[in-house]
Amino acid sequence: MLKKWMVALGMVSVLTLAACNNNDDEDPADDEQIEEQEQEQEQEQDTDDTEEDTDQSE
Repeated sequence: MLKKWMVALGMVSVLTLAACNNNDDEDPADDEQIEEQEQEQEQEQDTDDTEEDTDQSE
């Protein structure tokens, strides 16, 4: 009887871990969009910094 419980617990553990660790379903396109947005934000920040420097020098 103990052996049945151990086997059942082992199967449940394996299935749970398999379900939790399978995060590869995400679209690679989503990652590309996020990277593009981050680059745009960095460019905007660089532009803002340059404008502030120009204003201070006048």
